[in-house]
Amino acid sequence: MGERGTRGDHPLSPFPVLPSSARQMTLLAICRELPEVYICSRMSSTLLLLLLLAPFALLYAVLIVGARRSRRLPRRSASQPLPRVSIIVAARDEERSIERCMAALAGQEYPPELTEIIVVDDESRDGTRAIMERTAARWPGRFTVIGTVPERSKVQGKARAIAQGIDHASGEILLTTDADCTPVSTWVRCAVDHLVEGVEMVGGFTVVAGESAFATVQRLDWAHLQGTASAAAGLGVPLGVVGNNLALRRAAYERVGGYRTVPFTVTEDFALMVAIVRSGGRVVYPCVPDLLVYTLPCDTLVQVVRQKHRWIQGARERAFPGATVPIVSGLALIAMSIAPFFGPVAWSVVWGVKFLCDLVLIAPALSALGHGRTLRWFLLFEFYYVAQVLVIPPLFFRRSVVWKGRAYRRGAMVEG
Repeated sequence: MGERGTRGDHPLSPFPVLPSSARQMTLLAICRELPEVYICSRMSSTLLLLLLLAPFALLYAVLIVGARRSRRLPRRSASQPLPRVSIIVAARDEERSIERCMAALAGQEYPPELTEIIVVDDESRDGTRAIMERTAARWPGRFTVIGTVPERSKVQGKARAIAQGIDHASGEILLTTDADCTPVSTWVRCAVDHLVEGVEMVGGFTVVAGESAFATVQRLDWAHLQGTASAAAGLGVPLGVVGNNLALRRAAYERVGGYRTVPFTVTEDFALMVAIVRSGGRVVYPCVPDLLVYTLPCDTLVQVVRQKHRWIQGARERAFPGATVPIVSGLALIAMSIAPFFGPVAWSVVWGVKFLCDLVLIAPALSALGHGRTLRWFLLFEFYYVAQVLVIPPLFFRRSVVWKGRAYRRGAMVEG
């Protein structure tokens, strides 16, 4: 009987049966420890989220300092003589927009005798060339219209068109924009004014035109990307520029060998910036309204994805120290993804910090550019951004890029 009183119900059970008083004490001890286990678990979860999110918040705090610098960059003195400038526009299948672009360039507030405008037809398959010729005839002597020709160098696609346009240029300062863009009338003068001593390249903000919800979230998306690039440039760590709003010294272009020497990539503007920075050149990215260029929005989500795919592959082909930003942003996105599993409070805090950081960076930039009203769509943009993050990363592993009817793979044009 004594043996059965200290073992399980079965005579052969190896597990002792505790007296009722002992069982009550054990259960009480477990119940006392449960809150401590729960608290430790919650603390570990909170610590994990903080470790993922803290670098992001710190990065944005630093970027805010750079953004302020990019809004207060020095300009050349009004007493300095103005240099001769050459504007190069490469166009492929742009019959819908090339006339508007050329009219905006002809209306620049810069001495016409110091300005030459070269428009390059990059093997268009529509009526682009005819519209170029007709529009140029409205301003005799202001435009030079050329078409690309085959050459033996490795330069391809849009980079070849720009390189051949620069071959015809005589300006000390080179500016590039795209055929679907419309620069403000002060664009050339503002770019020249920011090319002070020691500065060799100037990038400017491009604003997506249009009032639809889809166009507006694209405008916020571009403001987010360019706001980050402008802030980083203000800190002396340029991350990128956009070729549809770009100015540089011809001496810097020739020093690095131009597009024919820079390794080919589908983002030729980024590759050229990397070459100039590595050669010791300084890049600035002013956040000012008189340097604005307006561009047309993508019509469909498919076009947006293809655009982002091209940018991703271009950056991948030309690796640069600015990888810190996407890495830190990736950690923040991981925190956003797992936060819902830790409860509504953690979810709200993590997403709130992400939204607040983006708002603090984007809002001053849009306000400085005269587009503060766009912020009313900010929350929609944040969910649009999250949706992009879910769709775009797999494209990193897809090497082929299709753009303007041409296919590229591993830094070479394979079709078109």
